[in-house]
Amino acid sequence: MTQLTLSDPAGAEDARCAGDPSADSRTRAGWWQARWVVPSALAVGYVLNVLFRLSLVTDQDHPTVSPDEQMYLVMARIMAGRPTTAIHGDQIIPGGYSLLISPAMRLTQDPVHAYHLIMGINALISCLMLPVAYWALRRLNISRPVSYAAALAAVMLPTVLFYTQYAMADTPLPVLVLLWLIGVHGLFSEGSGRRRIWFGLLGGLAAGYCLLTHDRGGVIIALTAVVLLVALTFNWAPRMASALALAALAVMFGVKQLMTAWLMSRIDGARPSEVGNAVFETLANTRLMRRTFMRATGHLWYFMTSTWGLGALALVVCVYALFSKRFSLANRVTAFLMVALLGGITLAAAAGLPADGRIDTITYARYLSPLAAVYVLVAVAALYHVRGWKKIVALGTAASGVTLALMAVLVHMAAKELHESYFVVWGLPDATFLSSLWTAEDNWGSFHAGRTTVVALIVLAVVLLLRQLGANRRAALATGAVAVSLAVFAGVGSVAVTEHITKPRTRWAERIATGFVQEAGIRPGDRMVMDDGLVWEIRATLTFMVLDGRVWSRALSKNGAVPAEANVAALPLSDEKAPATDSWRDAPPGWHVDRDVREHRCVIWRRG
Repeated sequence: MTQLTLSDPAGAEDARCAGDPSADSRTRAGWWQARWVVPSALAVGYVLNVLFRLSLVTDQDHPTVSPDEQMYLVMARIMAGRPTTAIHGDQIIPGGYSLLISPAMRLTQDPVHAYHLIMGINALISCLMLPVAYWALRRLNISRPVSYAAALAAVMLPTVLFYTQYAMADTPLPVLVLLWLIGVHGLFSEGSGRRRIWFGLLGGLAAGYCLLTHDRGGVIIALTAVVLLVALTFNWAPRMASALALAALAVMFGVKQLMTAWLMSRIDGARPSEVGNAVFETLANTRLMRRTFMRATGHLWYFMTSTWGLGALALVVCVYALFSKRFSLANRVTAFLMVALLGGITLAAAAGLPADGRIDTITYARYLSPLAAVYVLVAVAALYHVRGWKKIVALGTAASGVTLALMAVLVHMAAKELHESYFVVWGLPDATFLSSLWTAEDNWGSFHAGRTTVVALIVLAVVLLLRQLGANRRAALATGAVAVSLAVFAGVGSVAVTEHITKPRTRWAERIATGFVQEAGIRPGDRMVMDDGLVWEIRATLTFMVLDGRVWSRALSKNGAVPAEANVAALPLSDEKAPATDSWRDAPPGWHVDRDVREHRCVIWRRG
């Protein structure tokens, strides 16, 4: 396969830019050479994608993914200077994403308005994928129009867009991962020392902010540290650049520790997240090795199908690059990081997820989603550079083989578990979308590994056929057609996932968010203590919905202490026919029943 050569990052552009036609070219793409075209196209594309995202979340008034969203929102409110409150599980998770959305809670005390602002911040952050993806492809010597079209496809991917519809750390991670790889790629590319220092700092800071954003960043920062230490040992890059990149990693690690300590000091009884401990304990348990391997296979299968086989194609290219001297050092190091990160996150997720009886725990979508855009971009770059129909067929065959092999192992190992586990469509958005295309019934209520795989490979076959139609002479035009087709299909998929998953979930959760607040008569500034027996989704949601007050969780029905500052209490009513006063038979003096919210089997008490 033709090597993915880089444009010279150090020298000034000549009359011909890397991957572009000559300045006097008469081709239709010649107008892309004008200086104003690319900035204007990126600006217009960015704005349109932000508006597109906002149009999909017009009904999002409250968190719906419990307890993940609420944990990020609790930390964000504290960073915004709001009163402290309870956090689910008393655990502090990385707060980098919470820091990004905290301005929303400084601007308003209304939780609904704050959530709307957070959806706007999510859109602004996520759409940075467009210029960053364009930059990445230009570094891989892809022409401007093809880079732009492929960047549009990347920003429209359901795996990139879906999680921006929630207050979750998965919003910035795809952009951060791509920036990290660009930084490492630039560090090991030819160029001036100063330029390589800047790229090294970009890679180090992006890797560090991944750690600050989610526990998956631990895999990224570990891989980065290993690569930088090897680079220092073998002098792969200017030592100053490598050393400063390592220093940036260390600084961001320190910032993460300080942020965690600061949050723990402001939330009563809070402790650091125990996810890392669970991962290592599971990996050390030989009795769970089969389960871990089964889950890892399922996660990889889901990743390959959610990227429509292009992820498998990119994986084949990266593995080939690792062992081929035809690729530059920068490309080989980046390929190693992509493969290692895919394996590392897969293994960590397979080991760390709890045994909750859900299908999506076996075939988890979320944890590998930040890599989807990167792998799709690499696949497009490979199709742009490859020459000869035999090589295109070989790539397609290898990618299909990887996907089918993963499916076969998954079905063999997890047949019993998949049959006995229950289906949660939110955890399987891409797979359910693909399987729904199999028939005209538009079925979004079940899981079909075989149908999902076949539809994903049909998409891959169409992509390869489009590319093959361009042969060698019109490879750029054919790849551009591929990128445009992917962008359209991604947009259709994102809209379908929103209509069938996000919106129904929002309507369902309204009754335990804004609906419960209204029915329970929660007022601005209320300080609310909730019994541990109350529905946990309600308890988690109220940590955000009571934005200008605060909440606690206590065992009130078992004579748990009532916080002195509390003026409202919420307790469950186990018997629907019992009087409201039975919910708290040992209520302290001064408390009385305020509301009987029988629909939620809950009673609201007030002091005074």
